[in-house]
Amino acid sequence: MLLVGAALQANMASSQQSEVEIGMDRSNMATEWTIAPPGEPNIYPFNGPYNGPGVFQARRLAVFDGVTRMHPQWFRDGFGPDKPENVQLFVDMVKQVHSRNMKLLAVVGPTSADFEKSDILTPEQSGCQWSTYPLSKIDLGKFSKRIRTYFGAVKTAGLSVDAFEIGNELDLYCNDADMPKTSEFAAHQWKWFLSDRQVHAFAAGYVPFLKTFTGLIREYFPNARIITFGMSNPTGNSAPLIAALANFKDSSGHVFDYTTLVDGYGTHIYPPSDTTQHMVDSATRNLTAQAAVFPHRGEKPIWITEWSESGAAFWSSHKWYFQYDARGKVGGDLNLAGGGYPAMPRSRAIVAFRRDVIARLRAQADPVDVRYLFYYSYDSVAKSDMCDATGFNTSRGIKGQCYSGVIDPVNGDLLKDVAGALAPEPAHEPHPVR
Repeated sequence: MLLVGAALQANMASSQQSEVEIGMDRSNMATEWTIAPPGEPNIYPFNGPYNGPGVFQARRLAVFDGVTRMHPQWFRDGFGPDKPENVQLFVDMVKQVHSRNMKLLAVVGPTSADFEKSDILTPEQSGCQWSTYPLSKIDLGKFSKRIRTYFGAVKTAGLSVDAFEIGNELDLYCNDADMPKTSEFAAHQWKWFLSDRQVHAFAAGYVPFLKTFTGLIREYFPNARIITFGMSNPTGNSAPLIAALANFKDSSGHVFDYTTLVDGYGTHIYPPSDTTQHMVDSATRNLTAQAAVFPHRGEKPIWITEWSESGAAFWSSHKWYFQYDARGKVGGDLNLAGGGYPAMPRSRAIVAFRRDVIARLRAQADPVDVRYLFYYSYDSVAKSDMCDATGFNTSRGIKGQCYSGVIDPVNGDLLKDVAGALAPEPAHEPHPVR
């Protein structure tokens, strides 16, 4: 990439950054077990009695309040099976989000209730850790009934939903068994290898789901924005699956551009961040490649509905990226120096991503219109010993867990530097390089 002076970078950030709307992901807010340690801090109400009277709701409110401290414009979560308690939890989520001056992006995918039990694929058949269903086998009547139950409850409560994401990572075999097995992607180093037949098979499953869902959304919430599923493919090469929707021929020979049903395209970005240079180059390359094949590029923006500066560590065999000190020794909280960037903590890597990837792509002569940016996630955590040597973990006596969210897992306080870097207007400029 070309080297750009600090003054020009600042101008790019000030002119473009304010136009990017910032969101925070906190998935599964309707599930008790996800709102407890280690994901949440080991303080009340999170360490209260499991399913104790009123504790679950107290936990949910604590998460909403915690996210609000960052002042994001959007909140991302979804809803699940057609059960009375889940429906009311979704209605409550809409209320809580809007009462805190945020907009809601609801990500909705198929559930087991939308299929015949006979269509299930076992882990042995699917190649995944869990059983799954081919999206092409979805019972759209069951699906529509479930969606109407949720939408009707929201309307009855006098509420609305701001935007919908039609599925989550449906380019991943585990989430859509019409795709090749995960092992096949791994065998090809996660690079694009699908045949025209496989691409058509994916579209044949997704098109009816997309058409049905967008019709229901327009019926209940005509002003809501609609985007495609967030693509999970780490190389960003799943974009041809979206391109295939623009000229899809069904079994009757009818051709239609199904991208006209949506207002934008969803994607997930987890760039490797062992060095900031690697992160910037990888994210820039992937977003540019996606934008090059998206239909109606000038009309429909990209929504990055999941991204993290450090999340890619979990999908690779690399060590945790923020574990070094200024001398490159294990035991600190920096990634490694590389290219034009010094070693830096997570907060500075986040600002570099927003400035040197998003703002730059938006400002170039042939712009890549990334208009929405959702961080994954508020309290992201995973079981791993990769982080045991970091200064963050050692200073808190944490072992066997990696934290890459925006809160301190001990006391629940915001990590001020990370929260500042994720604010709608970044709180600081990182380093005067490039």
